[in-house]
Amino acid sequence: MTTPIPKWSPTFVPIQSPEHTEVSSSAPLVRIVSYNILAQSYVKGISFPHSPSPCLRWKNRSKAVLERLLSFDADVLCLQELDEYESYYKSRLTREGYSSVYIQRSGRKRDGCGIFFKRSRMELVEEQVVDFNDLVPPPTEDTPEVPSEDDSQTGSDSVPVNNFKPEQSKSRSRSSSPVKAGPEVRGDPNDPRVRLKRDCVAILAAFRMLGAPNKFMILGNTHLYWDPEWADVKLAQARYLLLQIVKFQQGLCSKLDSNPLLLVCGDYNSTPGDQVYRYITSGSKQSSTLEGKTDSILEEKLTNLSLGSSESNRGEEQLPERAPLPLLSLYEEALGAHPNTNVTPGFTGTLDYIFFRPTDSLRFINLLALPTRDSPDLEGGLPNYSHPSDHLPIGADFAVQ
Repeated sequence: MTTPIPKWSPTFVPIQSPEHTEVSSSAPLVRIVSYNILAQSYVKGISFPHSPSPCLRWKNRSKAVLERLLSFDADVLCLQELDEYESYYKSRLTREGYSSVYIQRSGRKRDGCGIFFKRSRMELVEEQVVDFNDLVPPPTEDTPEVPSEDDSQTGSDSVPVNNFKPEQSKSRSRSSSPVKAGPEVRGDPNDPRVRLKRDCVAILAAFRMLGAPNKFMILGNTHLYWDPEWADVKLAQARYLLLQIVKFQQGLCSKLDSNPLLLVCGDYNSTPGDQVYRYITSGSKQSSTLEGKTDSILEEKLTNLSLGSSESNRGEEQLPERAPLPLLSLYEEALGAHPNTNVTPGFTGTLDYIFFRPTDSLRFINLLALPTRDSPDLEGGLPNYSHPSDHLPIGADFAVQ
């Protein structure tokens, strides 16, 4: 007789570090959760052979995902791989007191990124879409536009389904072997236009905090490209995202005469120590390896991308520049380590983060505790009856001072 998988319930635990918990008793608390909910358009038995079939059916998954989202009692939900937005999630979460902003991925992709926020806690001031396909050089007579593929050609996190091997599912190998052109590539991967057209997006939103007069917050939500061999593309996306955040922030500061809080959530498809993670957090460090570097270095890399080159794939490569924002990883700062956020038989590790700009006006109080690697509810990999996605949610309570 099979032992039933124990149900997991979200628990927010106090952060022990005093610099994160010293707050005024009158400071309003805000709960934020970031979660890759696994788009139903990517749920195929061939991609998740380890998962019980009933867990993958939309009728069951839709209820399980919605129940999980409501169980957080969050003020803000930053969701990735969000499909069925208009047909399911928007109306149901609206009935629960949430408003939302959403951006669908480019091309013929059916999922995207969404931010749901409680209308009683915050008011939307401004929003901006970030389309990473804007990095693609414009077509010319000699270089026609690169087509987009549809969801039937890819699996979760855009892992190609053709020639799929279960043990390679979503594996983030650090191998530097050349990338082989598959159905996801859609052309010559040496061509920067092909390489950069990944149909990935982000959304930025600015809010007025209703419980804290004259306090504003910027939230970013993104889902970067999946392939571990194309670190250069993910790095380009991360850099473009931060540059767009800087512009968005500068415009708001001048309009509102205020310096908003800043949090950037998402599935970055990068592990701690990868180029993307090191770049995003480099703005908060006095790193000598970044001194004297200029934007032109990365611009040159983007126009001279080489398939399988050691320069574009080597995780330990020096970064081309320092990030324009001083961002820190919430879990790293609070715990000194990152919890596993993606759990499958082929890969278990950290891909999801909440980054924040440190300021005296922002104090984190509680952290969403995640199950450990040997937790019974993770046995066999996700999704399962306890977790409706292959990712785990991350989140925190913070005080606005």
